[in-house]
Amino acid sequence: MGIGQDLIGHVHDIKYDSLPEEARDRAKYFLLDYFGVALRASETGSSRVFYNFVKKHAPQGPCRLVGALTLTDAPNAALANGGIAHAIEMDDVTTRSSLHPAVSVMPSTLACAEAHNPDPKRVIEAIVAGYEVTNRVGNAINPKSHYERGFHPTGTCGTFASSVTASKMLGLSREATSNAFGIAGSQASSSMQFLETGSWTKRFHPGWAAHSGIMAAYLAQEGYTGPEDIIEGKYGFLHAFSDDAHPEFVTERLGEYWEICETAIKPHATCRYNHGPVDLVIRLCRENDIQPDEVSRIEVRVPETAVMVVVEPSDIKVSPKNVVDAQFSLHYAVSVALLRRKAGLDEFSDDFLRSKVYTSIIDKVQCYGDAELEKKFPDEWQAHVKIVTRRGTFEGHQDNPKGDPRNPLSWDELIERFHDLTGPVLDAEARKLIVERVRSLERLKSIEEITSLAAIGEGARA
Repeated sequence: MGIGQDLIGHVHDIKYDSLPEEARDRAKYFLLDYFGVALRASETGSSRVFYNFVKKHAPQGPCRLVGALTLTDAPNAALANGGIAHAIEMDDVTTRSSLHPAVSVMPSTLACAEAHNPDPKRVIEAIVAGYEVTNRVGNAINPKSHYERGFHPTGTCGTFASSVTASKMLGLSREATSNAFGIAGSQASSSMQFLETGSWTKRFHPGWAAHSGIMAAYLAQEGYTGPEDIIEGKYGFLHAFSDDAHPEFVTERLGEYWEICETAIKPHATCRYNHGPVDLVIRLCRENDIQPDEVSRIEVRVPETAVMVVVEPSDIKVSPKNVVDAQFSLHYAVSVALLRRKAGLDEFSDDFLRSKVYTSIIDKVQCYGDAELEKKFPDEWQAHVKIVTRRGTFEGHQDNPKGDPRNPLSWDELIERFHDLTGPVLDAEARKLIVERVRSLERLKSIEEITSLAAIGEGARA
C-alpha cells in the first residue's frame, strides 16, 4: 500500500473508545469554536448570499443551516455552512499546513450526521479523522509551494478531509472510503486570485470542499471508483499541486500524535500571518502606554512565506478597498492594533474601513519578510515588531501567536470568546445550552440537540 492508503486505513479505524481523551476533548473544543464563528459570520453579506442560494435553488432536506431556519440536503447544507463560517477570518488554523480545518470538517460531519447518523460519538470520530486528513495532506503539500502555485490549502486539502468525514458518518467500508478519497482528488480546487480583487471566493472554498467530500462519499457508496494513489501517484495531488512536496509527512508518526491537538484558535479577525505582529503591537502599547500620535515608524518582520499573502502587492495592502483586502493586509492589521489595541470584527468592518482613521498610521508601517524567521517556519510562526516613538524605541519578539497549542486559549477563554462572538445573534439561554451540550457531546442522544439551537440565530439577525 502507498501513503494514501496507509492514511485511509488509519482514519477508517478511528473509534471513539480508542481515541485518547485529549483528542476527544479537542473535537468538542473546536466544534464549539466553529459554532461561535459561524453564528457570528451569519451576519455578513456573503453569508446572506448562501442563505438565499439555498432557499431558491437547493432541495429541501433534514439538514440545518447555522444561523437560519432553512432545511436542505446534506451537500448544500455543507456548502452553505462552510462558506458562512469562513467569512470573518476567525476560524481555527494549523501552523505547519497553513490552513483552516474546521470550516470543511465540521460542515460535512454535521450535515451527514443530521441526514444519516446523529450518533454524537460517531461525530467525534469523524471530526478527529477529518483533522488528521486535512492537516497531514496540508503538511505534505508544503503550503509555501502550494500558495506559490496559486492554491488555497483550506479548499484543496479540505476536500479530502470532507470525503473521509462523510464516509465515517455513512459507515462506508474501507474500500468505499478509499474510493471517496480518490474521487475527492478530482474535485480539490481553490484559487488564491481573490487576493487581487478582494472578492468573496476564499469564503466559498471550504464550503465547496465540504460539499465535494459528501458528493464523493455518496458516489463511492453507490460503487463509483477513484484512484488508490490519488495523493502520491504520478498525476496525483502532491505532484500536480506542489513543486516541493513532502510525501513522508502524510504518514509521519501516524497514530503517535493527533493533528487535532496541533491546531490553533484565531483570536483576531484577520489572516493568521498577521496574528503574531498584532499580539506584539497590542502588548507593547499596553506595557509602555504608546499613543498613536507619538509613533514615527513601525517595523514588522514575518516569515518570508507570509509576504505573498499579507505584504504584497503593497499598493493594495496600504490602501485596502474592502474587508477582504483588509483581512489580508499586515499593514492594516498592525495599524488598527496600534490605534485600538485590538483587531476584532469591529476593526475589520465596512464602517471602520470607511472611517479612514487608520490612514494616520498605515504609511508608517514597514513590513518585511525575514529569512531568519523563515528558517523555523512553518513549525513556528514567529514575528518581530519595533515601534519607534518620540520617547524611544520599543521592541518585541514572539515565537507563537496566541491561540497556538504552545500558547493556547483555555476552555474558559474559549467559552468567553464564544459568548462574545454569538452575543449579537443568540440569546443568553441558547448560548449557555450550546456550551453545555457541546461539552457533553458524547452523552447526548442526537447531534440535533446542538444543531437545532445553532439554527435559531435567524430571529436576531432579521
